[in-house]
Amino acid sequence: MLKSLRILLMILELENYLKEKILPDLKKSRGGYDKIHTLEVVDWLKKIIENNPALKLDETVLLIAAYAHDWGYADIFKDDQVMNFDLVENAKTLHMELGAKKIEALLQDEFFLFLTDEQKLRCIHLVAIHDKKFELKDTDELVLMEADMLSALQISVGKPSFDAESNQRFMEKFLASRLPKFITEFGKNEAQKLIQVREEYYK
Repeated sequence: MLKSLRILLMILELENYLKEKILPDLKKSRGGYDKIHTLEVVDWLKKIIENNPALKLDETVLLIAAYAHDWGYADIFKDDQVMNFDLVENAKTLHMELGAKKIEALLQDEFFLFLTDEQKLRCIHLVAIHDKKFELKDTDELVLMEADMLSALQISVGKPSFDAESNQRFMEKFLASRLPKFITEFGKNEAQKLIQVREEYYK
């Protein structure tokens, strides 16, 4: 079913607000990776939702969580810091904690009065748990993880990439603990395409 014009305008207004508040921080984080990655995650999330209407997901909550999910990295990494697998892995717990605090504070803005308290709490929860791969079980948690991982797999112009060793370790972990948790056929199919492209890139 096509979204009504009113809903589309609401989503556009929400995204513009989130971009204004969050993206300037992400542009300075991990060599600009976090800004590019976040916009990709949002794009993948929309595609997953569009291809899986039966899941009846709260798009508003998931969009907010997608924009904020890696916001915490902006308080950890400097713009010119060289990234590798261990640095990112070691920062995962802290970045979720910091990101959850940041989105909790932002959701107090008057702009978000249209959300219920339950929706706000769910946004915070999703940011706080999104990289706890062994704890993810709810549909919205897993869908956000799919979108996050599809972007992580994606080789994009301007997005800094791991060195060969870090990429190998990332792929080993992804194949062992992330891909098996994908729940949508769309996500599984797109992941296989991205894996092939990534393998060619790192040859």
